Amino acid sequence: MATAARVRQALEAMILGGEIAPGERLNEIALSRRLGVSRSPVREAARALERSGLVTVILNRGAFVRELAVEEAIDTYEVATLLFAQAARRLAPAATASQALELIGLVEAMERAIAAVDREAFFERNSHLHRRVVEMAPNREIERAYLDYTKRLRLLRRRSFEPAENMAESNAEHRRLVDAILAGDGESARARAEEHGRAGRRRFLAAIAYHQPAAPSRTG
Repeated sequence: MATAARVRQALEAMILGGEIAPGERLNEIALSRRLGVSRSPVREAARALERSGLVTVILNRGAFVRELAVEEAIDTYEVATLLFAQAARRLAPAATASQALELIGLVEAMERAIAAVDREAFFERNSHLHRRVVEMAPNREIERAYLDYTKRLRLLRRRSFEPAENMAESNAEHRRLVDAILAGDGESARARAEEHGRAGRRRFLAAIAYHQPAAPSRTG
């Protein structure tokens, strides 16, 4: 793998894994030392990650991990939900036995993470299940678009699972979705995926204590 691609992959993993937090500056000197490269590939990787929506480069200040605005996150959830639902609809009549077993295994792995109150393990398996559904679906454009949108959501999504009961609620939705896929029912799978997306958006908004501005008073 070329140096620039390797550095970009490493930085992306640090950002998506939460090692470099939203709003934090990418320290070129520290990162170049850690990755064993000059500062130039780090700078090039930051520009590439800016194009993918994970980094903001500010003139004369440097590169910072992007802080996703709530309004943008809501819009991204909406588009990602539509893409995920379409992938589930396409996958249901086409899923193989090995794919079905893999999805069941991921749901069971999340149950074990819930029992252990291991939010990090749950988050990673949750992301993996979503990714596998779109990868298994017979439409590469859906996969490409979905992964692009959800990459940005990973900057915030961990917050949605902070209350332990949210993990159980989310995985119950996963189980209903997987059941629909196993039944080969595309429309049911689509509906379950949309239900899961709407619930995920609600959990996200509740987790960040989002409130609509109060309506102006009509009284004097």
